[in-house]
Amino acid sequence: MGILGLTIQRTNGIPIVSKTWTDKLSSYSKTDSMLTAGFMSAITSFADSFDQNIDFIQLSPKEDPESNGISAVLNYFSDVMMICFAEPYLFLDKVNLKLKWIYENLIGKKLASLGAGNVFTLTPEEEMYIEDILFDKIARLLIDERKEQIISALEDIEKYFDQEDVQGFSINSFDNSVIFSYRIKEQELENLLCNMGKGGRVKDWELQYKPVWIDKTPWLISYTNSAVKIPVSSIISNGKEKSQTAEQLPYEEVPLYYYIITDTDCSIGPIMEKINRTLHPIFVDYKIDASKIDFEF
Repeated sequence: MGILGLTIQRTNGIPIVSKTWTDKLSSYSKTDSMLTAGFMSAITSFADSFDQNIDFIQLSPKEDPESNGISAVLNYFSDVMMICFAEPYLFLDKVNLKLKWIYENLIGKKLASLGAGNVFTLTPEEEMYIEDILFDKIARLLIDERKEQIISALEDIEKYFDQEDVQGFSINSFDNSVIFSYRIKEQELENLLCNMGKGGRVKDWELQYKPVWIDKTPWLISYTNSAVKIPVSSIISNGKEKSQTAEQLPYEEVPLYYYIITDTDCSIGPIMEKINRTLHPIFVDYKIDASKIDFEF
């Protein structure tokens, strides 16, 4: 999935929500909220002593310290702290942006309506709203609704894939979560993305690539900003139009990324251009069905 778990709690340790979506966090799900609050307070105070912030923490399992591990994205909002656990290949600054959307559009508003010392819980609808943001609901709707067209289009260019020894292809969301994969198992793809390291910002149609060695075999991982835009404002503003000021978080469109895994001698430009020309017509006229993103809470 990319996103593995989320904890939202008051800085005094009172929990608001704690969700995990993987066995990798089975031990953490049993952790006392006061312990988490104490840990966050300690590391934040430590960073403050150096006039620094701690935004991300990398966790590695004791039994396999060489594995990719888990990334923890940390953020404080007033008297609320949020920890989002993610696969290391995600663009962690974009995960943090999702946390800001969740706070601004849900958690912060609920806190503002409470008296001092009062607590609140989230309804199932509100918890689903959080998951819809974390798991890129609109992007997944787009892919799911047009999955057959995407597969058919890719099958039409199989000969180009074979000529350039393309081992796999994927479509990733703006925080790099894998939404669709082709010719490669998702676990293999995630392993390659983790070994690729953090990717940089890319403009529409811009291409970046990096060689990666797995079991002494070199592969070339290339990705491009597809210029397909997903209007996230429809989900983070609860499906309603919302004005934007300089002080507000961005309510805008975000890109999808195309990845290909190839032999290191692949002619990247022509094959990626072929993919763009083949897939772009499938998405260019996409319109959101408002009934699928209607939130009532």
